[in-house]
Amino acid sequence: MIRLPHTSLRFRQRAHTSARPQLQPQPHTRRNYRSSIATAIIPLAIFPLAACSGISNSHREHNGIDISVAPFTPTPDGATYANPPDEASASQAPRPDTTTDTDAYAPLAPDNSTPEERIPDIVRRGRIIVGVSSSLNFLGFQDPSSGNLEGFDVSLAREIARDIFGDPERIDFRFLSSAERVDALQHGNVDIVVRTMTIDRERRAKVAFSAPYLHAQARILASTSSSIQSADDLRDATVCVTKDSTFQHNAQVIAPHSRFLITNDWSDCLVAMQQHQVQAIISDDSILSGLAAQDSNTHLVGQPYGSSDYAVGIAKSTPGKNTDGLVRQVNSTLMRIRSDGTWQRLYDKWLGKYLGDSGVPLEPTYVQEEPQ
Repeated sequence: MIRLPHTSLRFRQRAHTSARPQLQPQPHTRRNYRSSIATAIIPLAIFPLAACSGISNSHREHNGIDISVAPFTPTPDGATYANPPDEASASQAPRPDTTTDTDAYAPLAPDNSTPEERIPDIVRRGRIIVGVSSSLNFLGFQDPSSGNLEGFDVSLAREIARDIFGDPERIDFRFLSSAERVDALQHGNVDIVVRTMTIDRERRAKVAFSAPYLHAQARILASTSSSIQSADDLRDATVCVTKDSTFQHNAQVIAPHSRFLITNDWSDCLVAMQQHQVQAIISDDSILSGLAAQDSNTHLVGQPYGSSDYAVGIAKSTPGKNTDGLVRQVNSTLMRIRSDGTWQRLYDKWLGKYLGDSGVPLEPTYVQEEPQ
């Protein structure tokens, strides 16, 4: 079961016949953006959820395990199922370019300017507006005992505020889903996004990025009682991913014969797995480790299926607004926390226990600029 001291969940369960206890959402103290963007690497047959159950049979068998599901167990709010395409349509479908190209990406380097010179509008406002998650355990979540936002991403945001204002609490947080990150930046609803945002070519066409701050590897989360040990065991299984995340685009490469449940949040995926509506979750190890810590009946399996780097998302410069100074300001903080040990301290606190002690801060390659 989910251990509530680690996170808060926005999924509101409706009454049903399952023996699972009700999960009470934690109140949010800030505005919560909601949107729904669903694209896929190949066309998927998306079906609206039935009003009753996401699984038609009360008993299913997967990998030799009998999976019992209450006939009226509700699926998470806003979730949709996607069936695997037939082989003919899959081979002919155009695939969007979601290649992770961190090696080819070079952001602007920090300079010797002050925050007042780099980002005068934010300094005059007195606060920086940051998009984060409120339900990613270890990364961005609300502590139910205190109501405070905690996690690696949230701590990084506070370090950015510290370098701008001398005060790590001069932040207005905005809670964003995966699908809302790019829109929030493009519409000016936030200054930056610190929410497991992977650098890829598709996103780089829409927003700017800082230097990378965390390396992640794609893994599978499964129940300890299942026989799932690798992607080969996911044939005919139902796998959970979130809307407009990297894994909505590429999970079918890992599990091409799987059915998918596409949810708004990764915490919804964990609830769906506890209710036997999915047999596995595919995501980054940084995200999955937080889910596994909430349920001791789950674990990460298989070898990594590719890797990616997270960076701080920033709006692209436009004729009316130049954001180059903000990119340099964020990169200045990343440079400081790499050199003074802050990055390692935050990694050890939030992720080291679950991802191992091999975490090291990433050394960026900056764009080559003409001397002035």
